[in-house]
Amino acid sequence: MTMAITTISPSERSALSGIILAATAFALLTATDTIFKLVAAKGYPAHQILLINAFFALIPIFTWTMLTGGLARLSTQHPFQHLMRGSVSVMSAFAAIYAYSRLPLTDFYAIVFAGPLIVTALSSFWLREKIEPGRWFAIAAGFAGILIITGPFTLHDAIPNTAASFGRLAAFVSVFCYALSVVMIRHMRLGESNISFSFYGYIAAIMIGGILFALRGGLSLHMGDIATLALSGSLAGTSSICLMTAYHRTPVAVVAPFQYTQIIWGAVAGYLLWLHMPGPRLIIGALIVAASGLFVIYRELKVQDRP
Repeated sequence: MTMAITTISPSERSALSGIILAATAFALLTATDTIFKLVAAKGYPAHQILLINAFFALIPIFTWTMLTGGLARLSTQHPFQHLMRGSVSVMSAFAAIYAYSRLPLTDFYAIVFAGPLIVTALSSFWLREKIEPGRWFAIAAGFAGILIITGPFTLHDAIPNTAASFGRLAAFVSVFCYALSVVMIRHMRLGESNISFSFYGYIAAIMIGGILFALRGGLSLHMGDIATLALSGSLAGTSSICLMTAYHRTPVAVVAPFQYTQIIWGAVAGYLLWLHMPGPRLIIGALIVAASGLFVIYRELKVQDRP
């Protein structure tokens, strides 16, 4: 009796490692968001949280840079554009922290799933990319899913939850700024290394957080909270490295859908820490938004593959 020996080719091994890195990256991002939500609940201002988080995020990013080519990987011809792009990312982070304080993580992620839809719409207006009717339909369907999640026309609540409404608005502002940041990366990516976007993005966060801290101050941090934010920064920096490496090794169509695993991690964290349970409206809306986003990603890659 002979046994067949299955071998894994180098390309398959590279793709498998990319998938593992992508899943790890989005799990680490969810852990970072969970820490932000916990720390923000203690009353620390957002600029103080982002300042400390960005400082510690730079440590793994700078270390990885030195191990994979040195400072030459951070050279850029567009320092001002990097800082502008980083500033938009900081605005996204500010809005996200505000949303965390008023929403369960699952609600936040369900709205953030609209990211690929907004990126595609912005690319049409800014980068003049041609969007066929199918993708516009998917974008419209995705925003219908957002309306299901936010429930602006529902009247079943006797007393409107103003905090949740502002939280959902902040989540949408966060994902819009995120999408704008992605479009800016698309616009300036030629001649720039992937890691430079993460590096200068966190430099912008340190600059903005530092200025706001000098102007507005902050609360006295306990050693436990400093350690917690150091952990969140290290996780954020590591997740950035994992995600960049995953995109380098694995096709975008394989990596991108793993973003939607965040709602699973968010649901687990929300239940264990705050006993949050996603309702049927959230689940239905999230499925619609996720399906629309996946279709947009698929169609965009099909268009890119054409001669």
